[in-house]
Amino acid sequence: MMVKNSIWKIFYILSIAAILLLVALLYFSYKEINERHCTQVEYYTQIVAKSIEADFMQKDMLLSIVGERLFREYSSNSNEKIQKIFALLLKHNPYLVSIGLADVNGQLLIASKNVEKKDINFMQSDNTRYDFQRSLSSSYMVVSKTYYFDSIDEWIIPLRKAIRDDDGNIIGVIVAGLKNSKNSNYLDELNLSKNKRIIILKDIDDRGDIYKLYYSQQEHSHKDLYEKPIKKEFLSRIKESFYSKYEYPIEELRETQKTVSFFLNNSLLGHNIAGLIYNKKYKLWISVGGDAQGIKKEFFKEASFHITMSILTFIILFILFRRVAASERKKDEELLHQIEHDTLTNLPNRIYMYQNIEKYKELHNDKYFILYLDLDNFKNINDKFGHITGDAILVEVANRLNIFFNKEDMIVRQGGDEFIVFVGNIDRQELEIKIQKLIVYISKIYHVKKRDFRAGVSIGISECPRDAQNIEELLSLADTAMYQAKKIRNSYCFFSEEMRTQNAFRADVEHELRGALEARELWMAYQPQINADETLCGVEALVRWQNKKLGLIPPDKFIYVAEESGLMKELGEFIIETSLREIKEVQKELNLTFNLSINISVVQLMEAGFLSTLLSAIAKENFNRSSLTLEITESLSIESLDDVLPILYDIQEHDIKISLDDFGTGYSSLSILRELPIDELKIDKSFIDKILYDESEKNLVDSIINIGKNFNMKTLAEGVESIEQIDLLRKSKCDVFQGYYYSKPLSKEDLIKYLKKDN
Repeated sequence: MMVKNSIWKIFYILSIAAILLLVALLYFSYKEINERHCTQVEYYTQIVAKSIEADFMQKDMLLSIVGERLFREYSSNSNEKIQKIFALLLKHNPYLVSIGLADVNGQLLIASKNVEKKDINFMQSDNTRYDFQRSLSSSYMVVSKTYYFDSIDEWIIPLRKAIRDDDGNIIGVIVAGLKNSKNSNYLDELNLSKNKRIIILKDIDDRGDIYKLYYSQQEHSHKDLYEKPIKKEFLSRIKESFYSKYEYPIEELRETQKTVSFFLNNSLLGHNIAGLIYNKKYKLWISVGGDAQGIKKEFFKEASFHITMSILTFIILFILFRRVAASERKKDEELLHQIEHDTLTNLPNRIYMYQNIEKYKELHNDKYFILYLDLDNFKNINDKFGHITGDAILVEVANRLNIFFNKEDMIVRQGGDEFIVFVGNIDRQELEIKIQKLIVYISKIYHVKKRDFRAGVSIGISECPRDAQNIEELLSLADTAMYQAKKIRNSYCFFSEEMRTQNAFRADVEHELRGALEARELWMAYQPQINADETLCGVEALVRWQNKKLGLIPPDKFIYVAEESGLMKELGEFIIETSLREIKEVQKELNLTFNLSINISVVQLMEAGFLSTLLSAIAKENFNRSSLTLEITESLSIESLDDVLPILYDIQEHDIKISLDDFGTGYSSLSILRELPIDELKIDKSFIDKILYDESEKNLVDSIINIGKNFNMKTLAEGVESIEQIDLLRKSKCDVFQGYYYSKPLSKEDLIKYLKKDN
């Protein structure tokens, strides 16, 4: 049994060694054949490119020399001489089918006799305008897009050459056409093998399109070949195939002018190999290629002997074991791939990240950056156009990330519209340049279901080991920086120590806020709002918090924490109930009726049952609904306009007024004023502070007041601190004033004293 096992072990070792040897032999054989064919198409491409350039340079020189003489003759009205020269040129240049002179405005001045239509203006035709304009700024001959020249009933490759006088001023343009019909172009006579195709492409035009200038296998109609631009999908496949081989964009060939080769799978042409070179002088892409099946045939022929011998010796036993092993291995790999990759984008997920992070850290010596990406405007697209559209955009984002980053970088889908990228072997300055390019790339248009979408990206960055070493902490810091970038949109932000301090403070605020209501640390203050005639309009309820550990904390430091931590519902109910109760008590004690304004968070506004809870609190205190105003912040209301609008209309139907706070500080207020059911505009204090000395700020405040009047809204100026401000606002017909000139925010008891004093 031991001997038998040993024999099998030896058999397995020999079998594996033989297979490895065969695979290596076949691999290097295929690679050599592959490289030889690539070299061949590159050689053909170089030969054709040199031939084309030489021919065009000859035409360039010919047009330059003849053009000067022709324009001299034209200025002397020697049209007969010109026609004789035209005839000689056409006779001695068999591929030249037409020739003429045009002025700088594109008007054809004179043409060879075979051009039937003389009233031609090259600046007025879509086929000729762009390249004619280009010829006016080029020192070389410009090769134009192939088109059908109906005046001579031929498909031509147009040539344009600007002719200059001794001072360098353009006196006109000599125009000519190379015949481009089947078997009528000199390129058709090039002695290439039958399966080789020559393609000449014009570089990108003003519309971003690329057209065929010449195609050697003209089985298709000229209309299909030359009038239609090459499909963007086909160009994308070429770029991807090129990038996968050379790992740099194909556009760099415009500068390097290298001759390259690559393989392309195309549904029409099959598996193809093509050589490619760019002619910078005449802005042409020149390609020679053909069917790559010959590579396979040659490889199979060379490898058949080795494969046959191997098969005869090992096929039965080897295939049996290989199939069993391969089947099990494939199942394991598929299962592992499903566990470690996102099903939608096929990017690695967090499981993959955690399982491979140590290898990544070791590879980069624990020096790397973490990029935390969050798409801007994605939620709106997803909500309005559905998850299928949203998923298509996420897949395209993943594709762009794969194209943009190197194989050494680790790309992870965090979930939703968030992605994580680990980037090493780069310094901070290089990374900033890279991120700026990434933002531009991600922000390009997404084409989904014949619609165009734009989705920006906000990026937060943390650095190991400068910011932290623990992966979870680094992710948290990058997430924090991303939220800072999110405030600007379509931007990036590096984590800083200031953010760390803010995070610590925020954590303290959240922790202390959870017990603040039970500890009775929160109370309400009320700031009077005075009508223009100096009578009381109402008060604004302002929440205050005095904490033993943190001291007096202003609302702008803890309201957003309450919104993000889920405490806003409890805090909002306290503010509403306390304000209604205390103001009702003040009104009853003083026998006064005045308005109460309460600030409402959009997070609070959109909670289920908000309106019913509000109405219950109003009913409990028997408070007059028409005396209650809810203030919403302009920037927040715009953020979720579609969700907020129905709720606001429901509120207004119950006789409760709505005020738009901080008006003028947002970015789209005017566009939504017609839709929002607003009763009052509150002019932000930042504008009021400057109206006495800044004419532009005064004009802006006047405009806001006029807007309010035009929309039948009351206007309230916040932060008034002097009689001069009030006098100016009265002249502008502002309705209500609020600020320290009248009173600071007051406790309930101090408010009673204030109102008694005024009465």
